[in-house]
Amino acid sequence: MIKLIIYFLFVSSALGIYNDDDVFYCYDDLTDVELSEKIIVQPLDQYIFLIVSPLAFMCTMFITYSFIKYPNTRKMPGDIVFFISLSDAILCIHWFATACYFTIYDKNPLSSGPFCQINSMFSIFAGTGEVSYNVVFCIYIRLTLKNQFKVISKLPIILHSLAWLAMISIPLLAKFTHNNGLSIFGTCSFKYHPGFPLAGIVLVLLYTLISSYTIWYFNKAIPDDEKYKEIRDTFGKYYYRYIKGSCIIWTCEAISFTIAGFNCSYFHKGFLLIFITLGNSAKLCTPVVLSILRYNEPTIKDQVKRLWRKFWRRDNVQSELLHDDANFYDTIHQNLKFDQVNTIIFGIRAICKSDQQLETSIQEEFKHMNISRRYTDFKLSNESLMNNDLTRLRSNYNLTTDDFIEEIIYEIDNKGNNDDKSFDLKLLQSTMTVYAPTIFQKIRGKDSKMINHFKSFDLLANQEQIKQFKGPDGGKGGAFFFFTHDNKLIIKTLSDQELVVIRKNLIPYFLHISENESVISPIYGIYKLFRQNVQESINVVVMRNAMQIPSMYKVRTYDIKGSEHSRQVLKKNINPNDDKLRKITLKDIDFQNLEQKLHIPQQYIYRLRKCLVDDANFFSKVKLMDYSLLIIKMDWYTYSQNNPHIREEEIPNYFSSDLFCIPCINDFERGIYYHIAIIDYLQEWNAQKIIEKHTKKAIHANIALDTSAQNPEDYAKRFIEKVAYAIL
Repeated sequence: MIKLIIYFLFVSSALGIYNDDDVFYCYDDLTDVELSEKIIVQPLDQYIFLIVSPLAFMCTMFITYSFIKYPNTRKMPGDIVFFISLSDAILCIHWFATACYFTIYDKNPLSSGPFCQINSMFSIFAGTGEVSYNVVFCIYIRLTLKNQFKVISKLPIILHSLAWLAMISIPLLAKFTHNNGLSIFGTCSFKYHPGFPLAGIVLVLLYTLISSYTIWYFNKAIPDDEKYKEIRDTFGKYYYRYIKGSCIIWTCEAISFTIAGFNCSYFHKGFLLIFITLGNSAKLCTPVVLSILRYNEPTIKDQVKRLWRKFWRRDNVQSELLHDDANFYDTIHQNLKFDQVNTIIFGIRAICKSDQQLETSIQEEFKHMNISRRYTDFKLSNESLMNNDLTRLRSNYNLTTDDFIEEIIYEIDNKGNNDDKSFDLKLLQSTMTVYAPTIFQKIRGKDSKMINHFKSFDLLANQEQIKQFKGPDGGKGGAFFFFTHDNKLIIKTLSDQELVVIRKNLIPYFLHISENESVISPIYGIYKLFRQNVQESINVVVMRNAMQIPSMYKVRTYDIKGSEHSRQVLKKNINPNDDKLRKITLKDIDFQNLEQKLHIPQQYIYRLRKCLVDDANFFSKVKLMDYSLLIIKMDWYTYSQNNPHIREEEIPNYFSSDLFCIPCINDFERGIYYHIAIIDYLQEWNAQKIIEKHTKKAIHANIALDTSAQNPEDYAKRFIEKVAYAIL
């Protein structure tokens, strides 16, 4: 490249293509007419624009057309590639229009004239879009590989908003500051500012760093083994070339911009005008070269090939394209997600093996796991502890405070434990931290009558569940839920804040559920999975699944907080017998409209009410709020009909407490049982909740608005009044 430039300089100087008279001085205070006459588009640049820009436009539009014709290909990151190609197409139109204007009028347009002002806005808009969406692609790769178990709410909207914010604000800023118009390259874009000769090089360096980090992170996040070898090679083969090509082209542009700027400001040498030609040529290389490279982009490679065959061979591939939802990056995420779920289940099962006496052959499954034990300096909360709590722990449960801050570290290798070749199990090399193992083992033992954790977390039995798992599904919080094959347990992600909350309140929590009849959905274990070579971890908690039998037997689900603001899901005049109601979670006002109260035998009312009151007062004492009473109406009659070994009188035997499954006494709801549990109880009253409360009141101009967010004392009071005493 350097030799080519030197040769070009020598030839152009010898032929007199560029001369000193064509150079203008950037610091001269020229009028628009003088500037238009002084800045000359060299004939070579003119022909390059006229000939190459239509070819470049066709290259970009071929990709753009494929996305327009087949909408299913526009999901992320295909939509990012679409907007990059669209930006390149707009730039091609901009360059062609510039060359046509100069060809027709034999001079450049006025900098402040309508043509140059409009053309420059399109140029800045499209150029910003090209750079922004390349950066957005890097951000997308980083965020989606960071954690497969957390939904970033409205991620496509956020990323597109960032790109479009830059694409709209930068042209407007250039317009309002009078920095758009005729540039030293003879095109209408940013005016050259003598104070920023190195701006282009800085931008290229920043993009190079961002894209190089993306490649590095991808290689760190994808396991280095045979299963992922093709994925790594496919991504590397494409993206390495794309980054190399874009960096070379943009570096040439930046160097040309810098040298042309210094020439305009200081050197005033005609032969250096060749860098304007080189810069313009590099600009046109962007849509041509990068579009050709984009044809090998994993998300669109096949669709472009099929579209090409459709045009030239008249193959009927339309149906194939319309139904082809395969996405290279989706495949990566899904594989990583499945393998991480397998790793988590394997680790939890290894931990739960200590709950029972196991055969030697079963113990052999986990022989390749390294185990270490440690105690941390984690600060337990003393505010909610009574003077005799520690004494009771020691005398009644043989526990000390060390048991509550104990951690066990399991190192999981990637060998797996699979001897059945038909069962493809892949574990990710990870470290799993188990918090307070002794404490949660005692809690698990309390419910051992209804749940066998070792069997629930059998890897082979859970494979069908794992294959059907689509992704995080935790409402607006975006938490990940996984239900074990026997519907007994749930694995749910925890935020770091929630992890701190349960750990610091673990002593009063343990005492409350151990010494009182409670309907709090118990936590059976808290774990942190840390993947080797990836600097992110995931916190998971294992809890009891309130359903306990398959969701197909679910009739209704209610999430009740005692609030009325925004606590209605159903629209008016909806048919209460609509089968679709089985699939959604209803709220307080829906419960009032459809149920009014729980229709349960009299002997349960006092016990359940006392549990709800005691549990609410406990949460108030430990400063927690925003919990809900989950009520699920389950059809045990149909379930028993489909499972003859189940008899209705034996239903209570499947639960450690009959309050978890209470029969409905409505005559027209035969065999319906209420499954009851308090859930989502790890939210503290913090600044975020305070702001949420007052913001909603301000928006609705109602200081008495009964928002969901309340301080723990008021929340407990409302829960007792509007739930414990209202629905029973």
